[in-house]
Amino acid sequence: MCTYNISISDAVIDGVRPAFADEDALSRWLQQQMELLLIQYATTLKRKNTDGKSLSSRLRGIATAPKDFDYKGELANRYEV
Repeated sequence: MCTYNISISDAVIDGVRPAFADEDALSRWLQQQMELLLIQYATTLKRKNTDGKSLSSRLRGIATAPKDFDYKGELANRYEV
């Protein structure tokens, strides 16, 4: 496990301290919040770095229709009874 030191304003901590039973509870909550924030950030970075392609670009490569496929005809005929 990595250890980092961070500084938080005393005024900010004093504002939330009454919501916690003791300093250990506050420390555990801060640890959980920081881990959640880092996981979310890492997920965002992973999405941005996926071969430099957007999700829609990656999905387009899953299936391709034949060159002469009639998209408009397919849509028009889709709901005919």
